[in-house]
Amino acid sequence: RGGSSVAGGAGAKRKTCEGRRGAAAANGSGERKRPRRQRHPEESITETAKPLGDHIVASAISLFVPRSPAGVLALMQRWRKGILKAPIPGAASKRPDQAMLRAAKRAVIRFYAGEEALGERSDVVKAFYLATGEPHLRFDWASASQRVGRARFDNKQQIDLWNECLAMTSGESNKLSEIYVCGTKKVTLRALTSLLCHEGLHNLARRSRPGN
Repeated sequence: RGGSSVAGGAGAKRKTCEGRRGAAAANGSGERKRPRRQRHPEESITETAKPLGDHIVASAISLFVPRSPAGVLALMQRWRKGILKAPIPGAASKRPDQAMLRAAKRAVIRFYAGEEALGERSDVVKAFYLATGEPHLRFDWASASQRVGRARFDNKQQIDLWNECLAMTSGESNKLSEIYVCGTKKVTLRALTSLLCHEGLHNLARRSRPGN
């Protein structure tokens, strides 16, 4: 099967054909699961979730990479990107509209272009190498930008109930996955931009070697 992809971020999740939610790496094909009916409409993680401190996140990541919690925290601070670290949904006063979506797309695609130009010096690239432990990775920035450019709102809960996230990557396979954003909940432009940037990083990096 295809290569792995790694990304992290609040307010977003990945919905694949295997039904794995919130996973940073997923491969395979099969049927996409239908959204389950919401039992308690008043309860939503997106409205009650509390942000975790960087030291907690660093400790969790250190369980999966060859770095101590302090080492991971140092890298997080060194590689920090404002576009990927934003309050979600933020102090929003309205639901996102098409103008906001277009502005967010432009910002994300511009960020991707800058990272691609840096090549191996890109902090995003360095983070993928650390997370995967792979000696060689292929980065498909063009496809990532194209997915972001095609991102669209789900205003009728056709993709998800949106009680666990505000954006997701969903599709019958990695190749056919598209980005969807909840269009019914309030979110700031900064948060929307961060969500799109996170989702676009799914499937960005792939192994050069065959196998899972």
